[in-house]
Amino acid sequence: MKKTENGLDSSRARGRVGGRRPVVDDDKRRVILARRAEGHSIRQIAAAVAVSVGVVDKTLNPAAAPVDS
Repeated sequence: MKKTENGLDSSRARGRVGGRRPVVDDDKRRVILARRAEGHSIRQIAAAVAVSVGVVDKTLNPAAAPVDS
């Protein structure tokens, strides 16, 4: 596990970032939060923003997102 961490740290130092790109950018996050404040359901928000229900749920509940070790 230590070798993996060293490799990832080395890659980051060279400007490379691993993993998938986030689905929700700042603009989509604002739209999701605004629509929820207006009382829209999670399903309505997901359809309007063209993301999954899970993505909307994670955006609205950051405590439910997995914690990076």
